[in-house]
Amino acid sequence: MRRVLDALDANLYALTHRGNAGDVEHYVRLCQGAVSVLELGAGYGRVSCALVTAERTLWGLELDRSLLELGREAIAQLPLRLRRQVTLLQGDMRSFALPRAFERVVLPYNALFCLLSLRDVEKCFRAVRAALEPGGLFAFDVWNADRAHAEGLSPERDDAELVRFDHDGRTWSVSERCRRARAPQRLDVTYTYTPDGRGRARSQVVRQRYYSSAELFSLLADCGFAVATRLGSFSGSRFSERAARLIVTARAR
Repeated sequence: MRRVLDALDANLYALTHRGNAGDVEHYVRLCQGAVSVLELGAGYGRVSCALVTAERTLWGLELDRSLLELGREAIAQLPLRLRRQVTLLQGDMRSFALPRAFERVVLPYNALFCLLSLRDVEKCFRAVRAALEPGGLFAFDVWNADRAHAEGLSPERDDAELVRFDHDGRTWSVSERCRRARAPQRLDVTYTYTPDGRGRARSQVVRQRYYSSAELFSLLADCGFAVATRLGSFSGSRFSERAARLIVTARAR
């Protein structure tokens, strides 16, 4: 994701990227019974707000300052007994060191694919391993890239209207354009936001590098994890090459 968002950009991003059906419920179930949770790529607080309980210490790490402010605003709407359980910090998922360990570390909604090299993914996994208590769980989900990795990406999509919403007194139309980048396994998705009436269109580019399940499982093992579950959907179906998603939980060895 482009990491120089102003306040309007951050709001437009948040209104566009609403997660996948069932993902919040998945992470809530995964964190049941855990009294300490860290969310990486906490963004505007979509998942964080669902994970807060009065009995749980919740930390969130987000690189983009404007998204972090939206997350803090979302947490501020919660009751005081929940707000005081939450710590949101600006930081990089590739190189963080926090003053405590956690029973769960979660990385939702394709955020792992925003790391553009295997070395960056390895750094992230090693930082997660260091942040987990012995036997703790690391969980993430990404779109399943196995077929793209084996066969190449499908034809690039031209601009197509994705969604419309009201914000800041205007109705915005959002279009999406998907393009392969020159580097291997790289994909750039441009979101263009056009307000009705007069007003300047704005654009955001989400830069991704996709990884095969084999690459990710190998890195997890190298970084001290044992894969516990691998699902292909949030409804619990098994992971396969044709699955829409790769949903992983891995235990710190």
